[in-house]
Amino acid sequence: MKTEDCAPSHLGVSAENYRHAISRLPTGVTVITTVGPVGCTANAVMSLSLDPPSVLLSLTTASRTLAHIRAHGRFAVNVLPWTDRRLVAQFATGTPAERFADVPWHGVGGVPVLTQASVSVVCAVRETVSLLDHTLIAGTAEWTQVNDTPATVLYGNEQYAVGL
Repeated sequence: MKTEDCAPSHLGVSAENYRHAISRLPTGVTVITTVGPVGCTANAVMSLSLDPPSVLLSLTTASRTLAHIRAHGRFAVNVLPWTDRRLVAQFATGTPAERFADVPWHGVGGVPVLTQASVSVVCAVRETVSLLDHTLIAGTAEWTQVNDTPATVLYGNEQYAVGL
């Protein structure tokens, strides 16, 4: 008996369908910051290595934040706490001054770190790779801070608290 190929006859996926599907992948919500201060919302962030401790993030190639990261060679990943989930929208649009308005932060080696973040990791850029319309940035951790506050997670275009 012959087994039929179960693959769809058309393999193209629209951006809308892809966005709907991938929104079902639970992801942490972060604000990437760098010297300026400049920053943006990002959810394409992951742990890359323990030796050396490193993270990998993806930013759109047109990002102002990416340009500053390339210029200064350092950045911070700030995991948004549930209490500051409003910052998801604030760091997604507007000027750098508008993004940092009324947001407590302090510098670590010149890199702005959100004071109330659930987790912050300051990194030195190790390598960047342009891929499609994004740039992957591998950074080696230089400093970390962990606060015992629930983090914000995105799932299906909704925000949820995770932790404690």
